[in-house]
Amino acid sequence: LRDALARLLARLRRPGPHLRAMAQPQDIEDPKFDVVKIGPSYYRKLAVNENLNFKCGARTQDYYDEEEEEERELDDQMVYEGDEWVLKLPVPAVYHKFIVGSRARNKQQLEMESGARIKVPHREELQDAIWLRARQKQQIYSCKAQIELLCEKEEAKLEYTHFLSVPLAQDINLRRKVDDFRETVVMQRFDGIDDSIFMPSRRLHFTLCMLKLHSHAQVDEMKEALQDLSQQIAATADYGRPLKAAMKGLHIMTDDPSNVGVVFTTDRSHALQNRMNNLSDMMFELLKARGLVAQQNLVAQRLLSSDGAHAEVKLHATLMNTKYSRANRGPDGYRPPGGERETFDASVLMERFGQVDFGEVQLKELQLSCLDEMADDGYYRSLVSMPLFDPAAR
Repeated sequence: LRDALARLLARLRRPGPHLRAMAQPQDIEDPKFDVVKIGPSYYRKLAVNENLNFKCGARTQDYYDEEEEEERELDDQMVYEGDEWVLKLPVPAVYHKFIVGSRARNKQQLEMESGARIKVPHREELQDAIWLRARQKQQIYSCKAQIELLCEKEEAKLEYTHFLSVPLAQDINLRRKVDDFRETVVMQRFDGIDDSIFMPSRRLHFTLCMLKLHSHAQVDEMKEALQDLSQQIAATADYGRPLKAAMKGLHIMTDDPSNVGVVFTTDRSHALQNRMNNLSDMMFELLKARGLVAQQNLVAQRLLSSDGAHAEVKLHATLMNTKYSRANRGPDGYRPPGGERETFDASVLMERFGQVDFGEVQLKELQLSCLDEMADDGYYRSLVSMPLFDPAAR
């Protein structure tokens, strides 16, 4: 027992690794100074051994080396000019006013919070880009992230420019039946109904999604997305089967036929609805991945299920819409945006024509359509189109 106690005391007196690594008083040399003359005066300057190896410094250098070695998505797009990094960030010109803000307050706040400087082109230049400048790349990434959040927030204030449509007007029989329906209804002189609220038959279509494409780059990106979608659809089993819609009945957007703004016809079969929803699921995923539409925008358009997990597109071909009414236009024919929409009582109309049959129509293709531009045939101008089923299957 006495020997074990002696060995324990000896071990406690022996310095551990952490103590042996520490400098002992006898190992520390007195500081040495060099005398330096500056002007008429003499100063002492501490002489530091250049061969000293400070581990903390080495670790700091290793840390910065690791940071430099880690490349991020936009590093190859940054250019080093003078003493700072510069990034040209694609941003549609329509968003520039939101980035600058009233009296440039938004711009100043973004610069202060990120540490980067923002250069916004003059309004006359119409450039779909801004420039970010900073001494550290991280400051540019921080500024970019804040700008993207700001633009996403302000997107709701922008107007729609394009939409994805499935044309129905190419069917001559459908157009003829819709024109006959319009003439019959107008001749019966229902209250609140005149020929100005009818959709021209040459524009009949299904809308799958409204879009806000405010730059040429966004339009080009949309065209590429539709090419990818076309390849995905061509690989499905449904592609070998024709796609048709039986257009029957009159339908309204609400449950009150006495207060109606829109009347439409459609095919309510589950088979067509499921096939179009499957197509829309693929389409929405591609558009979201490319930043062409946001999840909240799809929700706002009511194109998703209640839980937002999958597409639920409401197929409808508009026949009557009071926003086209002459009563909503000024003396010069101009229709001001916004305002309260005119409605009419469609109770008698629904009673007499509720089961009208417009026949069967093939849904041949999906088009990227311009919202306010018409082609020579009277339909919306198409920028690109893709087949919805194999043309050989007709």
